[in-house]
Amino acid sequence: MIYRVKIFVLSLALISTATYAQKMSCKEAIQAALKNNDRLKAEEYHIEQARQLKKAQTDLGKFSATLMKGEYNTIQQDNNVTFSQSIPFPSTLMAQNKLGKEQVLGAERSLALEQNNLVYEVRLAYELLLYHQALQQLLLSQDTLFANFARVASVRYKTGEGTLLEKTTAESQHLEIKNQLQQNEADRNIVQKRLQVLVNTGEVIQPNEDFVKRTLTQGTLTNNPTWQYELQQTNISRQALRVERNRFLPDLELGYFNQTLIGFQNTTGTEEFYDKSKRFQGFIVGVSFPLWFAPQTARAKAAFYQHEAAQKTAGYTQALITQEYEQAMLELRKNETSLAYYEQSALQNAALILSQATKSFQTGEIGYAEYLQSLRTAIGIKANYLMALQQYNLSIIKIESLTGTI
Repeated sequence: MIYRVKIFVLSLALISTATYAQKMSCKEAIQAALKNNDRLKAEEYHIEQARQLKKAQTDLGKFSATLMKGEYNTIQQDNNVTFSQSIPFPSTLMAQNKLGKEQVLGAERSLALEQNNLVYEVRLAYELLLYHQALQQLLLSQDTLFANFARVASVRYKTGEGTLLEKTTAESQHLEIKNQLQQNEADRNIVQKRLQVLVNTGEVIQPNEDFVKRTLTQGTLTNNPTWQYELQQTNISRQALRVERNRFLPDLELGYFNQTLIGFQNTTGTEEFYDKSKRFQGFIVGVSFPLWFAPQTARAKAAFYQHEAAQKTAGYTQALITQEYEQAMLELRKNETSLAYYEQSALQNAALILSQATKSFQTGEIGYAEYLQSLRTAIGIKANYLMALQQYNLSIIKIESLTGTI
């Protein structure tokens, strides 16, 4: 009686969930996740950050304006106004600007990587929901089957045709199915919560697709977002190295001055007095470079080692992704063989076993032990088929994630 109440409450919960759930296809869930997920929004901010930092790569430094006043020429109070600007060597500016471009592209590759990972997680969660939904239907059919079995066993026991062992076994099997229903519903709720987080919605997401065999979309590993991201990191580190090497070149100094020289000046062959209204001007051109090269040498070496590390990381990533892809293809072939077995023979045999066993038990041709064993065999085949289908579809999702085709 207690379990009947639990199943009734569970059924009401399922009806309530179906009523208030937001029905989505897998494609719709992916689109919603790409639009609403905060992790992607953070990556978009990182792109904008990189774009702003790119503008800073052409920084010329601070403009200098100085005023000098005093007795620097004669006893008179002269004044001098000097404007100057230090400019990095042109090749250094070009290298810094290109580094900014590479960093923007790196941020974009990071976004593409996160998008691919998010789509993979959404598809994975959605597929698991479909599996638990299909398993629920199977368990509900089992619940009906074992309820009838328990009812028949109870009648046979009351009429003296059956034993207490038969009756107790039937009831125990019925209770076991009810427990599996509750466990499956709990697992489904966990996956639904995960999908809600990925899509960033407070509503329960209810799949509106069938649990069917997926078709593999062909792609190549060259499109793998993780590999593309690591390759871009090598480009960034290479350009950073070029920037550091260019910084060995001197900075250029450009300036302009305007000043008074109060006093007598001989400019035309005769002495002439110049007061503070007369001003003299000119320009300044020079170069600046460090007297101590060790710090910049260290920075250049550090950038070199960073580039070497990035190359090694990219190479390792390529090898790892290739290994994952080969393993995923082997898993797919294994799961495809297993699924073909169930599709071509096992499911038909399970249906035949269930049909014949039910008829034979109802007519008294077989006892409860043979009937129970037949039920377990047929139901086990169906449950294993759902698991095989799930594993096959998950293999496809994994391969498509590795090739960047999802």
